[in-house]
Amino acid sequence: MFGSIKSFVILISLVLGASWLSACGPNEAILKSNSNESNTAGAPSAANTQPAYDSAESEVENMRTADFEFILVLRRKDGGVMQADDKSFVKTVTINANRRSLSDGDKAIVIGANSKVPPELIAKLSQRFVLQDFSKPQAENSNSNSIVNANIVR
Repeated sequence: MFGSIKSFVILISLVLGASWLSACGPNEAILKSNSNESNTAGAPSAANTQPAYDSAESEVENMRTADFEFILVLRRKDGGVMQADDKSFVKTVTINANRRSLSDGDKAIVIGANSKVPPELIAKLSQRFVLQDFSKPQAENSNSNSIVNANIVR
């Protein structure tokens, strides 16, 4: 009697142990999710897809949605793709910018900022790039020295 119970417990233990070991293996779907093996034929990989904002106009709208006061679009004067030295120059000159993004197939840099870009930096950027200003209209007057009090009836 005890022999058959002992055999039954050993058998159950082996079955449970085998199922436990098989459950602890790696999930192949997860392992292959970031590899080229999981791509179907003809489907582009994630690295080759374009960003959601691939045009300068849509990126300007994105910057407006983010409520930036100052929005500038820079393009090379020759219409070419931004080179590493162009990107480095822009990053150095616009150090206080909140966001910089490439768009139009790397032919434009869109800059969003909440602090005014000083006129001397605008001049530096204009010497090297074609500059379009999409800043908020009131942003130009936000740094004036006049005091405005909305409670005064004029």
